[in-house]
Amino acid sequence: MIKTLKQAAKYIDQVGFCLLFPIKGLPLPSLWVAVKGKSPRRFNLVAAWDEDAERLWAWKDEFPRRRRAYYGKYFRGKASLISPAFLPCFYRLEGNRGVADEYQQLYAEGKITADAHALCHELFQHGPQAVLELRYGLGWSSKRGNLRFKRALEELQRRLLIVRWGTKAETRAWESAVYQLTPRAFPRAVKEAAKLTAEEARRRIAAQYHRLNSAATERDLQRLFGWPH
Repeated sequence: MIKTLKQAAKYIDQVGFCLLFPIKGLPLPSLWVAVKGKSPRRFNLVAAWDEDAERLWAWKDEFPRRRRAYYGKYFRGKASLISPAFLPCFYRLEGNRGVADEYQQLYAEGKITADAHALCHELFQHGPQAVLELRYGLGWSSKRGNLRFKRALEELQRRLLIVRWGTKAETRAWESAVYQLTPRAFPRAVKEAAKLTAEEARRRIAAQYHRLNSAATERDLQRLFGWPH
């Protein structure tokens, strides 16, 4: 039974990649199920919220800070965890080069949007920042600006270019998420990514997924990870 952050990090190392909470239609293991020891027929986070869920919610921000796992909205924009051993594989498949300012080249090549580029540049220039700091630094304080911000955040997490990097109390309400550039948060992993070919990265991920789900087909992998046919 998983009771501590250390045990949870060991589980992530064992599975390689997983969700924080189970998502219908997304056949990946989840840390919540590992903690509970059973898989629900239906999952509703509000109904399932308890001491275990609260611990997971706190751990998700500690994993990256301790460099025990990447955390961000990677798999289909959902809360995802990737072990340091598999982060290079997924990072390589996103076409990233593994340097802190790679967002510049990606933008020049038309691979990320102008808003994603602006957000990365803000982090590159000023280091890790919380949500309100970022929004005001970018001049996105309006309702429309907040929408741009959320879209850029999701885009960058789905490319693994940024990572959640703890929290910060910016108001009297909930603490805000802090974000950091992935090459600065996990420098060793992104350097290893540069040494991999896309074929090797896919092979490693596929082999691990087959360990988790021996019945998975090539089509299942393509659908799950968005790989080309």
